[in-house]
Amino acid sequence: MAAKLNSRATLGNLVFCIALLIAAVPALASEPQHWTRAWTSSVWQGTQRHTLEIENATIRMEIRSGAAGKAIRLRLSNEYGDDPLTIGAVTVRRANGQIARANFDGAPTATIWQRTPLISDPVDLPVDAFELVQVAIYFPDETSLSTVHGVRGEPTLVSAKGDHTASSDFPVSKTHAYRPVLAGLDVLGSTSRPVIVAFGDSITDNVGCANAAPIACRWGEVLGRRLAATDMPHVVITQAIGANRVLRGGVGPSALARFDRDVLAVPGVSHVILLEGINDIGNSGPENPLKAGDLIRGYRQLIARAHEAGIKVYGSPILPWRGASRYTDEREAIRAEVNRWILTSGEFDAVIRLDTVVADQSDPSRLAAPLQLGDNLHPNGEGETAMGNFIDLDLFR
Repeated sequence: MAAKLNSRATLGNLVFCIALLIAAVPALASEPQHWTRAWTSSVWQGTQRHTLEIENATIRMEIRSGAAGKAIRLRLSNEYGDDPLTIGAVTVRRANGQIARANFDGAPTATIWQRTPLISDPVDLPVDAFELVQVAIYFPDETSLSTVHGVRGEPTLVSAKGDHTASSDFPVSKTHAYRPVLAGLDVLGSTSRPVIVAFGDSITDNVGCANAAPIACRWGEVLGRRLAATDMPHVVITQAIGANRVLRGGVGPSALARFDRDVLAVPGVSHVILLEGINDIGNSGPENPLKAGDLIRGYRQLIARAHEAGIKVYGSPILPWRGASRYTDEREAIRAEVNRWILTSGEFDAVIRLDTVVADQSDPSRLAAPLQLGDNLHPNGEGETAMGNFIDLDLFR
């Protein structure tokens, strides 16, 4: 009898131990997995000249990941399309030639329904921080790609007829100065990483910036590299549109209209650096009257919405622009009043004086000649680098 009891007890203990082991295996085998947005493109509605019309062809785009990851995920967008888009194939290629196919719910093909984004399955392809990767998308049907972003410095390649997503020797038929469909890249890591959004217009976006430029020509990327060099976990993404305005739509939705998509909906955002407003001022006039208070109220809305989500907002005064094509003394007075508010109101969590970095020391209302493109409005590569180097990293500690 005792032997039977001991046998049952031993069997019970064995079952209990096996149950514990089974429960423990997943916990030991699986590390925490966190997706971080490592590259973004603030897409907008392309007009006829921005839209790419193709059929049975492949497009290839090169983008730079702002962070390393052991796998990636793509975000495609048909947010401004009136019709569904049929995706025939998508591949991602590293600089070393390593290539992987992106699937969607396990299939290599997908439909992006009108006015929606589409997220890929995880792609088993590691990337390094600031590595250039190529994304190729095949469109088998007659297709109008109207959800775009300007990329004059790194144009989209359009192939000859056929699916060339796996081709290392890409047969270029033409180039296109706008990047369609591709809106984001996520990387997978073992820790959650805070994201900083560089938010603005062409001064932040610099659509003429080429990936092979000898001098870094986006201040957000300069900041991101500095953070990485000091082993800070932050990733910087750029959500900017050339000619964009805070209050009114034009080229792309206004800052007020796109803030939810470009900032609040991005996982892990901890900070926004806001540099925008010169296009509101430059387009002001009898048909579009603007007072400094209008722009200030727009900033206040952005600050309130960010703070509601627990995000800090750092503001920069609007950069000097005397001599630019839209400059007038009346418009300069608006800029001066807005900048006084930015500097003195205390409503931003911090103020970053990017305006002083690129100003002509003998005339602070002008951009310094060596730091601009020659239009008295846009910093050049040296100016963008100086801006990115100026930002105090202690603001993110």
